[in-house]
Amino acid sequence: MSAPRHRRRGRAQRGLTLLEVLIASAILIMVSTMIWASFDQTSRLRARIGYRQENDYLMRTALGRITRDLRGAYLSLHVNQAQTLLAATTQFIGRAGGSGGSQLDMATFTHRRLRRGSHEGDACEVGYRLADRRGNDGRGMDLLRREQARIDTDPQRGGVLDVLVPGVRRFELKFYDSTSGQWVDTWDTTQATGQPGRLPGRVRVLLSVEEGERREERVYSTETPLVMTRVLTFGLPIY
Repeated sequence: MSAPRHRRRGRAQRGLTLLEVLIASAILIMVSTMIWASFDQTSRLRARIGYRQENDYLMRTALGRITRDLRGAYLSLHVNQAQTLLAATTQFIGRAGGSGGSQLDMATFTHRRLRRGSHEGDACEVGYRLADRRGNDGRGMDLLRREQARIDTDPQRGGVLDVLVPGVRRFELKFYDSTSGQWVDTWDTTQATGQPGRLPGRVRVLLSVEEGERREERVYSTETPLVMTRVLTFGLPIY
């Protein structure tokens, strides 16, 4: 015998019990937590990869700029005959890396004229050095590039300073002496005890930066030959 109609309707309209609601809520929370963790991990990985790609591009650009300046480096005996007392001289001075990193000042043919009609040529003074970082958290150092459109009597000062790479940990230079066949830490064409009248055959450049929350060091390096290793003397009078 079938149950009365009002009893069947009551059973069909009966809701979930409290235990069933708690179990369903727990399952929903677990699934939501797993989905959120997956999205959070993907977001962190994407940010890390994006930061590394941006950092790699910045470092490749910086190393390319340094390499370009080194390949255009030169020494010349040519002076302005109108300036007998303050004649501009071309030099190549590279200092060993210490707590402040390596330092380089040189004459190079890599100047770009940005103003039409300016009395400037391809030759200029270029320098690289580390300086304490300003702004943000102040950690690390900045690699500065100095450029002066006109070569003067002081190859280590003057011109405009620009930040080439922020947050640098190390900047080291090595110079290959073709005469001795060895890599040296310093190169100075201004001293008789140094390397007067010649440039290194090759230069190694090392840059490192900190990345990630653990501030791990990431190293970038390159090596480039110098094209004009001897003093330019063309056009000078023959005695």
